Formats: sequence, structure tokens, C-alpha cells
Amino acid sequence: MNTSELSTINPFFVMEILEEAQQLEKKGMQIVHLEIGEPIEKVDHRIISFAKKALDRNKDKYTNSLGLIELRLLISKYYKNNFNLSIDPNRIILTLGSSGAIILSILSSTNYGDEIIIVKPHYPCYPQIIKILGRKVKFFETFEKDNYQINFKKLSNSITKKTKALIINSPSNPTSISQSEEILKKISGLKIQVISDEIYQGLSISNNVSSIFKYNSTKTIVVNGFSKLYSMTGWRLGYCILPKKIIRVGQKLQQNMFICAPTLSQHAATKAFSIPEKNKNVLLMSYKKKRDYLIKNLNKMGINIDYYPDSAFYIFCDFSKFTNNSLMFCKEILNKTGLALAPGIDFGDNYKNFVRISYAGSFSDLRKGVKLLSNFLMKYNV
Repeated sequence: MNTSELSTINPFFVMEILEEAQQLEKKGMQIVHLEIGEPIEKVDHRIISFAKKALDRNKDKYTNSLGLIELRLLISKYYKNNFNLSIDPNRIILTLGSSGAIILSILSSTNYGDEIIIVKPHYPCYPQIIKILGRKVKFFETFEKDNYQINFKKLSNSITKKTKALIINSPSNPTSISQSEEILKKISGLKIQVISDEIYQGLSISNNVSSIFKYNSTKTIVVNGFSKLYSMTGWRLGYCILPKKIIRVGQKLQQNMFICAPTLSQHAATKAFSIPEKNKNVLLMSYKKKRDYLIKNLNKMGINIDYYPDSAFYIFCDFSKFTNNSLMFCKEILNKTGLALAPGIDFGDNYKNFVRISYAGSFSDLRKGVKLLSNFLMKYNV
């Protein structure tokens, strides 16, 4: 990308709302954070304990550029246990967060100037990363009336000779929707490179969320990480699983751009796989309760949720009854009430009247946020 094009890079509006909220907190204002997708749960004691042990044993130097073999073997075992797939650990690259995995995946599988399709509503950083890397963004829209499922026929028709890759996010940020087995199977058979961002894959509330690897584990790329399911947002550890034919390319890019993923985070994450399943089930049940509570109360406010979020911890809401500029709406409600929400413009330029609400925090904060929002909306008399 040329320096003259840097002005086309959009800010990450959710982060700007967060940073504005943090400034207000420093001034003494009480803030209810429903804007950021950051789990409130503490990192499991096994992970923390092992990180301390690794530090005490001076395990803080560079690792292999692919990452610790112990952790890559555990990831491979995870796919064996959950999907009955044999994934070669030498196809796995531990990365600087899942964003690092997205960057390596794009650079390893496409060329400068290639067209990449992303599905709207989308994770805010996808189009910015694609532009920074000198690729071209093409949008494909999904709709609430279709439960935000990808229309495969329309998707196929949108692919041209210029199109070299597709990025899907299932389960999705901002909708918390996972694509159906039927859709994943069809997408896995596309002739272009498919990059499946599955960072929320372990956070299935209502369905057993699948992986695109279930249908094509040799040619597709999977991105995942430890931030969401294990609450390790600040540990900055993700991974990508690349096809064998491009793994060496990915490794060389890793060596030159990042050297390796954070070493202590890698050691700590080996204990993530020893967390009992019952602990995860308790977490998922809490998300289900918060989701149901939020949907019920949004409907009472006249914000109708006409789709069914089955995973993760977001609801993407149409606020067109109240605003056609959700960025200004989110700034106003933040400054007047202390409620932080995510503006829809982050997730696509035609979502200016949408707001994303995160219930990754505590139930107490969610209740406070719902009350603040309800009281604020009363002034609209809708």
C-alpha cells in the first residue's frame, strides 16, 4: 500500500469508543462496558500457574518460528478429538494473536492486487488488513431475514476471475451466528482459497459449531486462538493451520515479520487443554442466560431481534427507530449515561443504524446497561 493510501484506512471504532470510555473513567465516571468483546472471566489458574513456572525456569526465549511443538501437538489432538481429523502439527503456526494468523494466511495464499471476498456484516479489521496488504476487498452481504446465513448461489455468482480468496467468520462477530453445516460443506468445495476465522468456535451456546476442516482439511485455512474461549485477550496468542503446499511460505513470513509468537503465552496455553469440560459448560450456560435476558429486554424496548444468535457473546441490533448515525448515538449515550456500545459502522458501511451489544461481561453490568439503555431510549417516545 502506498503512503498516499493510508488515509483510506478506517479507525477501529469499537476501540475508539473503549478508549473514550477509559478517559471518562479516569475522570471518575462510572462506565458500563457492553462495547468490547472481551470476556470478564479470569484466566484459568492452570494457565497462570504454568506461565509463572515457565518464567521461573527462564522459558522466555525465542521458540521455533512455528511455535512450541508441545502446543502444536495439543492443537492437533484437539481436532482429532472433536472432528476426528488428523492434522499434521507442522501445518500449524502459533501467531501474534489471531490477527497475526489472518495476516500470514492472506500473505501465504494470495498475491498483491488479488481480490478477496469478505462477508458482511464483518469483523472491522478484515477490510483494513486486506487493503494494507495490497489486496482488493470485495463485499458479500448477508441479511437478518436469512439468519445471516450465506446464500451460496449468490456467493458463487459473485466470484470472478479476479477473486482469489474468501474470508468467512463462523461463528461471526458481530452477529454471533455460525454458518450451517450445509453452507460450510458447499463453501469448502470452492476453487478459490477459503480462510475460515473460527476464533469463536468453542463458544457454542445452542448448536455444536462445526469447522470447515470437517469438509476440507487439506486445502482450506483455519484461523483460531486463545483470546475468547480462554479469556486470554492480552496474551496475544492465535494460530493458523495452512495447507502443506504453503506452510513453508507462512513459516518464512513468520520468521521475518514476527520471529515467533509470545513465548510465555505459548507455554501457558498448553494448560488450556487441561481445563475440565464442566468448566466450559458453566461458561456457556452463563452466556446463554445473558443472551436470553438481553434479547427479551431489547424486544421490550422495541428493538426487535429477528435472528437467532447461537454462539459467542454479541447481538447485532437495528436501531433505525432511534438513529441513522449509530456512531454519534454511541458517543452520546456514552457521555450522557456511561454506557459503552459498539457502533454498527465498524461492521460495514451500510450498518450506520445498527449497534452491537456485547454480553461478554458480568450479568450485573448487563442489567445496569439494559436499564441505562432503556431509560435513554425513553426520550425518543417510539
